[in-house]
Amino acid sequence: MNEDHTGAVDRRRLLRRASTVAAGLAGGAAVGAATAGPAQAAVGEPVLQGRVNDAGANGTTLRGTAAQATLHLENTVRMGADGIDYGQPTLRLHPNGYTLDDRALPGSIGMTNGGEIQMVPHLFGQTAIVHRLHHSGNSNQIVPIPPFRAVDTRFASSRTTILNASGNLDSSGRLLGGRSIDIDLPQWVYLGDALFGNLTVTGPTASGFVQVYPYGATRPTNFSTINFTTGQTLSNGFMTGIGYEEDRISVYALKTTHVIIDVVAFVIGVGRVNFAELMPAGAGLTGESYAERMAKRAVAAQHGRAAWE
Repeated sequence: MNEDHTGAVDRRRLLRRASTVAAGLAGGAAVGAATAGPAQAAVGEPVLQGRVNDAGANGTTLRGTAAQATLHLENTVRMGADGIDYGQPTLRLHPNGYTLDDRALPGSIGMTNGGEIQMVPHLFGQTAIVHRLHHSGNSNQIVPIPPFRAVDTRFASSRTTILNASGNLDSSGRLLGGRSIDIDLPQWVYLGDALFGNLTVTGPTASGFVQVYPYGATRPTNFSTINFTTGQTLSNGFMTGIGYEEDRISVYALKTTHVIIDVVAFVIGVGRVNFAELMPAGAGLTGESYAERMAKRAVAAQHGRAAWE
């Protein structure tokens, strides 16, 4: 486990509530700023820097004619005690209302009191059609990866990801009937939401089933990931959520059997995939987030180069 995963539980709680917390803080700051008293400039007078300017019912329009942006916003960078350079905000939307006004014009953008960023791409007749902006706090994405084997109970070297092997495996490593094992995944994913994989059972001692489910959740009693009969070797694709508190999944077997789990994709929102562990040596993806990798691929495609040159 690398340093990125230190304190993952606390950061997971914070990150997955980030949009709500940020909205509350932003709203509080706005109230404080407003109490300082706006500059009551008349229409046509200049905007006063360092003050709250109140245009009243009159909107302000900036119109340019050059190829450059009509408005350029810039702020400084603060170097934190932790060695991270924090970019200071260049634009802030004031949280306001439950949703954007249905009279808003196309191109309008705003933030609700609940922390949602909304926009109006078009009208239906005279009514604004409001869309929500998807971001890592309220949505996620499927990240295909080079398949890897998370656990194979047939071999001691592939049982190292099992956190609670003691008392739950028989002498040959099979998962005992009526028991669950927890599989640790932070070597490959940080703050994952779900995964896609393939489950194989082999050498079951009796007919039964296996369930794969999120770590920390109550084991469901009305589903099976795979069903098998005595001595069979069977495989089945599956998707499961990842534990809310930790990057782990759980596996339950009704009857004693070997289990093998191969992972082919992760679902992530605020998290990231550790491609350094998944890509061949020399692939050049060490430490890159998925977003960074996609940006690099886009640039490379423009120049006709391999994505990880």
